[in-house]
Amino acid sequence: MKNSLIIKLLAITFILLIISCNSEKTENKTQINKIEKLTLKPKHIVAPYSGSEFAIGDTIFVETQNGDPNLDSVIVDVDGLATKKYSNNENKFVIITNNFSVGKHSINVQSFKKNQREQENIVVFFKSDIEPKKITAKIIKTYPHSEKSYTQGLTFDNGNLYEGTGQFGESALLKVNIETGKAEKLYSLPSDVFGEGIVVINDKIIQLTWQSHKAFEFNKKTFELINTFTYDMQGWGITNYGENLIMSDGSNILYVIDAETFSVIKQVQVYDNKSEIRNINELENINGKIYANIYLTNTIVIINPETGKIESTIDLTNITPIKYQKENDLVLNGIAYNKQNGKLYITGKRWDTLFEIKLSE
Repeated sequence: MKNSLIIKLLAITFILLIISCNSEKTENKTQINKIEKLTLKPKHIVAPYSGSEFAIGDTIFVETQNGDPNLDSVIVDVDGLATKKYSNNENKFVIITNNFSVGKHSINVQSFKKNQREQENIVVFFKSDIEPKKITAKIIKTYPHSEKSYTQGLTFDNGNLYEGTGQFGESALLKVNIETGKAEKLYSLPSDVFGEGIVVINDKIIQLTWQSHKAFEFNKKTFELINTFTYDMQGWGITNYGENLIMSDGSNILYVIDAETFSVIKQVQVYDNKSEIRNINELENINGKIYANIYLTNTIVIINPETGKIESTIDLTNITPIKYQKENDLVLNGIAYNKQNGKLYITGKRWDTLFEIKLSE
């Protein structure tokens, strides 16, 4: 009986030992798999550094460091567009930037091994490859302008001058008699919104607001409010762009907007040959180029809306009245082009004068 019990105990011990060994093997196998996945490293980007700046037209060489000699392949792309290998060196790739847009781009490196993939990326920036032309202006004629108008938008349509004004409790849409500077028609916006830029499209006028994420649509003839739109960014300036609209939000981005739905179609980053240009404010489309006030400066820039490149800068320091140059808030703002006579007009916030100007390079 005792021998039988010993045999049973030995059998049980043997079975437990086998189970323990199998369990250990399973744990080891799982651990090995985990280690294999963790040790699969991508080809780290050696050059360029994240945050590097280039000019459109520069050739960029992306150099990677092999973290695993058994990788099946490495793919480098820019914003999803594949690049080409440089020479026969598997760790170098070439990027031709002639057709790139200005602004921020992402360089991505993907490393593949069997069914596993690792990825890393860096961000680089592209400046314009052209130096903006410097343009000056001279005064041709002056007109009265209401000092009550905190000018945010200014535009002509069929020879009629329209103005959008800001400040809480003061914001309004106006049809202005250019000879007298007085409003022939006025719609006061709700006191809790800060009015911004305006645009005329067909038989309607749209006026933005600053931080309310709301645009008001009016009947051009009657100033009857007929619709409202919402948008995610701040509202600063707005102008026509073919069948669509272009809008600014104070950053270096122009937003192409669907005129019917007010949804964003695309974004255009704005750069000159030195850096991004921020504080883009009131806008005017003149013969396909976007003229933009740069907030808190005496400068208007001329932007190619297809490329985002600043092609020219207009210095209006000599035209800005001295009494307004000393006031941080009463700055140059308001660009209006009269297609009927080809004349260009500018003013500022609470300025007492509207200037007809002529540009010269």
